[in-house]
Order: sequence, then structure tokens, then C-alpha cells
Amino acid sequence: MSKTLFWYVLRDLLRIFALTTLTLTGIMTFGGLLRPLTETGLETSEVGRLLAYMTPAMAAYCLPIAALFATTFVYGRFAADNELTAMRAGGIGFMSLRRFSMALPAGVLGLVTAVLSLLLLCFVVPLYTLKVEQVMYSNIAKVIAARIAKDHEMDFHGTGSGEVTVFAQEANLRPEDPTHPDQQAVELVGPAIVNYLPGDPSRPAVHVPHEFWLAQSAVVHIDRTAGQAGNDRAMLSVHLINGLRFPRQYAGEVQGGIKETTFGPVEIPSMVRENVKFMDIARLAELRRDVTQSQKVQTALQNIVLGAQKRAYVQQLQQQALATPDQMITVVSNENGGDTYRFGGGGTVASLVGDQLHITAPAAGKGQRLVQFQELHGSETTLRAVAQKIQLRCEPDSQTGVMSLTLELDDVLLQTSGEETEHNEFVRGFNTAMPPHVSAIKNKSLADFLADPQLSTGDKAWLRHEQMVTLNGVDSELHGRASFALSCLVLVLMGCPLGVMFKSGNFMTAFAVSFVPALLCITLMVCGQQVATHVAFVPNFPNPLERALGFIWTGNAIVILGAAWLSLRLQRR
Repeated sequence: MSKTLFWYVLRDLLRIFALTTLTLTGIMTFGGLLRPLTETGLETSEVGRLLAYMTPAMAAYCLPIAALFATTFVYGRFAADNELTAMRAGGIGFMSLRRFSMALPAGVLGLVTAVLSLLLLCFVVPLYTLKVEQVMYSNIAKVIAARIAKDHEMDFHGTGSGEVTVFAQEANLRPEDPTHPDQQAVELVGPAIVNYLPGDPSRPAVHVPHEFWLAQSAVVHIDRTAGQAGNDRAMLSVHLINGLRFPRQYAGEVQGGIKETTFGPVEIPSMVRENVKFMDIARLAELRRDVTQSQKVQTALQNIVLGAQKRAYVQQLQQQALATPDQMITVVSNENGGDTYRFGGGGTVASLVGDQLHITAPAAGKGQRLVQFQELHGSETTLRAVAQKIQLRCEPDSQTGVMSLTLELDDVLLQTSGEETEHNEFVRGFNTAMPPHVSAIKNKSLADFLADPQLSTGDKAWLRHEQMVTLNGVDSELHGRASFALSCLVLVLMGCPLGVMFKSGNFMTAFAVSFVPALLCITLMVCGQQVATHVAFVPNFPNPLERALGFIWTGNAIVILGAAWLSLRLQRR
């Protein structure tokens, strides 16, 4: 093939390839706007930014289809116009081992497309895909208002806590305060809030309600400056007006209405969730070397650390009650000059219920109060109380080394300044320094927890699940990008014999013929990536990575074999 003939064919290929890429990119970009428009209600300026950010990603995904279509169409037209017959008459073979062949221009197009696709997938597409998500969730209040207006509910998965579900009949976005752009608000009509207990990670579908909040109206406040990770996280609180709060399990007989109260604050993680598709090749390699940099693994470790610290602390208090003659537990606050709190007493039993400590007197009947509580400031007793039961809850803060305690006393007789008053419920909260052995739990590594015999089977399965899902996601993404780039070349090699065999320069025929191999490759790649991260919460669950990688590369293998078989058939003619 002479240079003139080579450039003649390549120029035709590039022209059809460019037109097809532009057309498919435009269609897919506008199609990609449907989800943001329906879920978040974007403004005109945000739509323009999304169009700009979606274009590189959609263009990269269109490259193999456009290359296959261009090759099938151009070589089909050459065959229909007998131009390939003239090439054969001139001594140019279809797949000749000589310097030039009929398929050489297509091979060059496929190679260039493969390199371009690999560069886009490794560096450009992750950056702009992340920007798309950031634009969609840049205004959390707008997302909440749009979601509730559509579904009348929205779930929030708080860091280190259970799930919170907010229901409402209507949601109205409040105007933004120019002086506080990071503080947003949504007004709810007829809201209901369900606060769930932290669930068992091995049973993610099971949600146990903890308490319910109902109100006539409410205002959801979002503060993006209060999260631990800057603007990636936010603190959510709900101010309820004319409502009612009641727990799932009643501790007393009275649960009254409330004129005004606030639910929260609850820290909600970034709505732009960690996704390997948002990571460039350097970030993927870094995550592959150290899986603990994954947000999923960090969240699992953080929750397990908090749970272990709670259990270790309440176990220490339980042992303290058993070790003292009067069975009193003493805790010194690190606030108000170091107030001292003592509770328990003879005849009481300190038992562990989950990560809570319950102090009760089994022999006490209704109206009998045997559990003692004392609050001391220095040597002076400022508060005394006797109750039927005390529940102690603790919330550790690993960063500051502080343990926040909440004591809930049921059926209480308070003694202050010589006066006695009865209460159905009395709550006292304070902070204390975290013991060294409890604080040291945060220094344990992922391997330490997996090898810890005291860690529950469910927590170990959760850690292994997050570790396996993260590593499999990284590996499948790396292989998927390489396979996708290679598909640009192998689909072009398939398009050449397909176009020659069908001998048609019709656009619809070329599209119909090229659709099947392209769909086969892309479908198997997507299936492989889904299989890689489909890991069950089961001990010793087999790693599906090998099977997933087989799916990712099988499409290209089938296309290569099909292209070789068709090329051999054409070569024999």
C-alpha cells in the first residue's frame, strides 16, 4: 500500500471516527444529566458546569464504539464500491505480512485510540467524574429538599452512629445567608425522625429503631464547617416545633410533648462517596499498597475502635463495682474543677447490656429505690439521689482522649439542699479522661484487629469484607481500564473483516453489525467489576477476584478470536 492510499483510507477513518465520537458524546452527555436534574434540581450555571465536566468522561467511553463503527462503515463502503477489489488486484492483501496491508490504516486508528483511551481513563476521566459528583452535592440542603419532595424521606448514615431517617410531607429550601455560605437550612412540614441503633454489619438489612421524633414543623440546619474533614463532611441538626419524642422501649410511664427541641447534631459523611472511578492511576496504586487509606476501611476501623473502647470502659467500671466493698463506682470529671460522681451501692448488680452498663437491684419492688447516686464538688456533696435503675452510656472521642458519659436514672428521688423531689427520669452527663488502656485501642492496626481473638465474628467479617471489597475494587478498576483501552484496538480489528464481509456503506447496517461485539466487550467488563466487589458478610467467603478478572478480559479474548477467524477467511479468498 502506497503512502497516498494509506492516507486516503486513514483520512476517511478519522473523519467518520470524529463525527461518531462527537455525536455519541453529545447524546450520552445530555443523557447523563437526567439523574442530576431529577435528584438535585440543578440551576442553569450548574448545568453548564456539569456539561463541561461530563464531556471528557463520555468521550472516553465512546471511543471504542466510534472506532468500531468507523472501521465497519469505511471498509464496508470500500467493499461495496469494489475499491478493496482494486487493492487486491494491485497486490495488496487484507492481512499481509508485508510492510503494508489493507488493515494497516485501521490498525493505526485502533492503536492511537487505545493509547488515547488509556490516558483519558487513567488521568482525565477520574478528575472530571469527581467534579461532577461535587457539583451535584455542593448544596446539601438542595439535595435534601429535592429528595424529600420526590420520595418524602431521606436516610443519613452518621459516622460512628446508627442510621437516621427523616420523613416529611413537604420540604422547602430556605434562602441562603450570604454572610454564612456554609450554613444551609431546609424547612420541613409534618416531619418524623426515626433514629436507629448502630446495626450489625453482618446484617445490613436489619435496622432496629431506637427513638422516634414527631413534630408539626421543623427546620433542618446543615453546617458544612463543623465536620471533621472540612467541607467534605457536615453536621446536621433538626429544630422541631410542637412535637413529641418517645423511645422504642419505654423506661417510665410518662413521655410528654415538647414545644421546641433539637435533634442532633449528627455528623453526616461526605455525600461524594469514595469510588475507585474517581481515582487516577497514582491514587489507585497508593490504595493498593495501603488499604487502610480507604474511607470504607477507615470507617469500619473507626466504628470498631469506638465499640471496643466503649466495651473496655464499661467493663472497667463493672470490675470496679465488684472490687469495692460498697459496690460503688467512682468517676472523676475533667470539667467544673473535677467533680466526682459515685453511683451503685450494696445489693445492686452491675450488668453489661451491649455497650451499656445497667445498675439495678433485683430484689427491689416497684417504688423501692436502692441504687445510689452522689455528686461531689471537692469534699462537699452537692447532689444525692436514689433510683430503681441507672443506665450508663459512654461515647469515646479518640482524638481528644475524652469519654462522654450519660447517666439515666429511672424512678428517682433527688435530694438537694435538704429538699426531696421525685422524678420519673433524671439525666446527668459529664466528661472524663479516657483511661490509658482504653485510649491505646485506637493505635491497633487492621492486622491487629483481624488477629484479635476477642473481636466478635461479625466485626471481623466486616473488616475482611471492607478490605476485600476495596482491594477487589482497585484491581478490577485497573484491569477494567486496561481492558477497555485494549478493546479500542481489538474492536477495530474486528470491524475490518465485518465491514468487508457485509459490503455495505449504509450507516444503519454498519451500526447494527458493530453493535454486537462492542456490547459484548462492555457488558462483560461491567459484569466483571460488579462481581469483584460482590462480597458477602460470610466468614471465609471465597474471593471472587479471579472470576471477575476472567469476565473483564473474556470479551476482548472473544473479539480477538472472532477477528482472527474472519481475517483468515478473507485471506483465503
